[in-house]
Amino acid sequence: MHDIDTSRAAAEPVPAGTLWQRTDPDSRRRIASFGMRFGTVLALLALIALPGRRSLADMLALLQMVMFLSAIWTALFAWAAREAPQPGRLNLRDEALAFTALFLAVRILRTAVLGV
Repeated sequence: MHDIDTSRAAAEPVPAGTLWQRTDPDSRRRIASFGMRFGTVLALLALIALPGRRSLADMLALLQMVMFLSAIWTALFAWAAREAPQPGRLNLRDEALAFTALFLAVRILRTAVLGV
């Protein structure tokens, strides 16, 4: 029997703090900004859907359009700010990619569920 633990988990030090605490402040600000924008969009869409006169197909089409416009708008801001891609740090380009991914996810959902 060996006294020494040679597993990979024992060899690597455990980083201190949570993932959020280890993230740099600029990336945290960008994540919070994305969350606020996405939450605002969902809240406004919920207000539009409140009267109950909109179908699921209409709401998904509207959500898809808003995600597309958000991606374009954020990409234009990134271009105007001349932000270069930064490894290890989130910026407006990453936010534009997140909105693009949400746009594509809604499109896939519309195609799979509604056949549109």
